[in-house]
Amino acid sequence: MRRRALVLGGLVLVGAAALGFTIERPRGYGVTIDYRQLLAGPPAPNSAAAVADRAALAGATAAIGGPRWQQAGRQVFPSGPAVTAEIACAAGVDVAASPAAGRLVARAVSDLSRPVEAAKSAFRRNRPYVGAPDTRTCDPRTLGAVGGSTGGVLSYSYPSGHAAQGRLVAAVLGAAVPARAAALAAWGDRLGDNRVACRVHWPSDVAAGRKLGDAVFAALQADPAFRADLAAARVELARAPIASNCKAG
Repeated sequence: MRRRALVLGGLVLVGAAALGFTIERPRGYGVTIDYRQLLAGPPAPNSAAAVADRAALAGATAAIGGPRWQQAGRQVFPSGPAVTAEIACAAGVDVAASPAAGRLVARAVSDLSRPVEAAKSAFRRNRPYVGAPDTRTCDPRTLGAVGGSTGGVLSYSYPSGHAAQGRLVAAVLGAAVPARAAALAAWGDRLGDNRVACRVHWPSDVAAGRKLGDAVFAALQADPAFRADLAAARVELARAPIASNCKAG
C-alpha cells in the first residue's frame, strides 16, 4: 500500500512525504534503541523542571495567535507544503528533487518511530491542555481527551514526536549537505520548540524527544545500509536545484 506519510500516535511524522515524495511504506534500517536507558520520565510534580514546564505553558497561552503560534500551526502536518518549503530553505536545495534523500529520511524515521511510541505508551503523560482552564491549541486535531487525543488516536505527550523527528531529520540531512548542517539543526529545534508554542507539549517532552532523535542518529552511523544511502543522497543533493522563495536569514 502506498502512503503519503507516516503516522505515530496521531501525529503525521516528518518523513519522505514531507519532502514531497510518495513512496512505499518504508522499511527502517533495523536500528534499535532502548528509551529506558535514555529517558527518566516526566518531571516530578513541583520539581524545578515541572515548574519550568508550567511557566512555559503560561507563556504559550499569553502568546496565542502570535507569530510562533501561527508557525506552529503550519507545522502541525509535516507532510504539508509549508514544512516541505522550510526543509528546502534550511538545506539550501530542493530536497524533494532527490529520491535518495527521501528514502534516507523515511527509513531513519521508521527506526525512530518505535522508541518514541513505546515511550509515549509507557509514560502516558497528559498533554498540557488536558484539564487546563484554557484548552486551545494550534493543532486542529486535539480533542481534549485524556492524554490528548489527536485525530481520534490517543497520543500522549512525553516524549515529543515532532521534536524527535526534527532533531533526527535535521541531523540526517545535515550529514547529506554538511554546509547547511547548522541551518538544518536550527530548523529541527524550532520544530520542537513550536510544539510548546502550540500548547500540545511541555518543554520536558521536547527535550526527551531530542534525546531519542540524537540516539537514533548516533546508532545509524554504524549501519552500512544507512551509510550507502547517505552517500547516494549526497550526490543527488549536490546536483539538486537551489531552493527558491526563501526568506533572508
